[in-house]
Amino acid sequence: MTEVELMKSVLDQLQEGIMIIDERENIIYVNDAACRIFEVEKEKILGQSVVETVPNTRLHIVLRTGEPEYDKLQNLGNKVILTSRMPIKNSKNETIAVAAVFRDITTIQKLAEEITNLREIEALLTSIIDSTSDAISVADQEGRVTMVNRAYTKITGLTPREVIGKPATVDLAEGESLHILCAKEKKPIFNVRRRLATNKKEVVASVTPIFVKNEFKGSVAVIHDISEIQRLINELEATKRMLKKQSARYTFNDIVANSEAMKNVITQATKVGSLDVDILLAGEFGVGKEVLAQAIHNASQRKAGPYLRINLSLLSKERQYEYLFGENSYLIQGEKGTVFLENIHALDLEIQDKLFKFLIDRTIENDSIIFNPSVRLIFATTEDLRMLVGLGKFSKELLYKISVVTIEVPALRERKDDIPELAKQLLHGLNQKYGRIVYGFTDDALEKLINYSWPGNIRELENVLDRAMLSLGENDVVITSAHIPDLLETNENIKGTLKEMTEEFEKKIILELLEVCHGNKTEVARRLGLTVRNLYYKLDRYGIK
Repeated sequence: MTEVELMKSVLDQLQEGIMIIDERENIIYVNDAACRIFEVEKEKILGQSVVETVPNTRLHIVLRTGEPEYDKLQNLGNKVILTSRMPIKNSKNETIAVAAVFRDITTIQKLAEEITNLREIEALLTSIIDSTSDAISVADQEGRVTMVNRAYTKITGLTPREVIGKPATVDLAEGESLHILCAKEKKPIFNVRRRLATNKKEVVASVTPIFVKNEFKGSVAVIHDISEIQRLINELEATKRMLKKQSARYTFNDIVANSEAMKNVITQATKVGSLDVDILLAGEFGVGKEVLAQAIHNASQRKAGPYLRINLSLLSKERQYEYLFGENSYLIQGEKGTVFLENIHALDLEIQDKLFKFLIDRTIENDSIIFNPSVRLIFATTEDLRMLVGLGKFSKELLYKISVVTIEVPALRERKDDIPELAKQLLHGLNQKYGRIVYGFTDDALEKLINYSWPGNIRELENVLDRAMLSLGENDVVITSAHIPDLLETNENIKGTLKEMTEEFEKKIILELLEVCHGNKTEVARRLGLTVRNLYYKLDRYGIK
């Protein structure tokens, strides 16, 4: 049994449901308990949008805010669950996923509504709360402890005999008891930090009042050991990394190449694709370098092996090292496959030297264990690497090593013969996205697309067509020039520095995407290939609210 299989088997034994979503708000993991609670099969829920799949979910909100939510009630049709939602963050404190741990409390809630005597509730719930891993304490109207479970004893070190019948302050080193505070205010109290008197552990506690026929009867507290929560988050993050799969979907047949410029690219890529050599793909942002990399992989003798992608511009120096040469190195995971190193110009100089040495001897040493992975590397850049060498920002030796086979991917303005077919290809995907049947474009619409210079290349074309789709009427089945937003050319009146013009274009793209995505910043970040944190930085920089 592999480590991943073992982890999945352990998680499937839990009574609590576990769900993990990625930064695109898609469900990437559920355990068996979660499937039982939702009454669905794993195959039907994995990969689906959590907003469209789970009623009243807040996982997407936690993804955006990065703030955890503990012990929240959530309605699932005829069921009620008690759920805790925890952000999973990388080393830069960026939220990359969210995990939910929850249990079905429908039966418990119904019992609480039907039984009018607190002592009867206590008797019925004792066996239930003793089986949970959460520390639970119950107090009466006066704030005296009436019940604790086994997990409470484990976390606090206090036995039932030591606390039952005593004021609920018995387990605290400092601060007012939440049970007593709840008795005063008669309302829930969530996520308050306290320190235990016995072992000085820091815990987070939430207290909920108990009402029977609108009469306050006491309160229930759920206590979490913060260190245990952090351990679970770390384990879930590791599980996400292990479960994360990448694949190469595109082939040369998927690449539009009616123009001579792209025909030359496909010819060159086809020739070198069959050779087991590393390749450098150069070209502007959004020209389709990753699509070409996937096509090369699928045309090679390594197509049966893994295809892994690393966007180096999104990683810190430490993460770059971890991904390339760490314990779970992509270079090792890519055995007999291809690793696509996007934005190679963003690689830290020290790690550039290490990558150069790897390219020489194809050796990685971890904990005195030597690996010689058979892996093909495809590099990509939007920058002039020779200029960066001159500025001292890129290794001359590494440049010579990775540029032996270089393919220049042309900008969209250099392959205008491809625009009509590209537009039709993108339209097909947008039809699927929006559930529309739009057959094509009028001649004036195509002319408008062809005559534009497309500084944002294919990604900008996709964005423009996305906006056009949203402007269609219910009965519209073809895109006209009126549906296409104004495309502003600046060729004749260029003003400002290159940096200023680049920033202005970047601001324009962000504003357009915010409109297309109805203000959904997570979706905007996904489309731009940014982290949500980086997007918020740019919004602040450009004064976009």
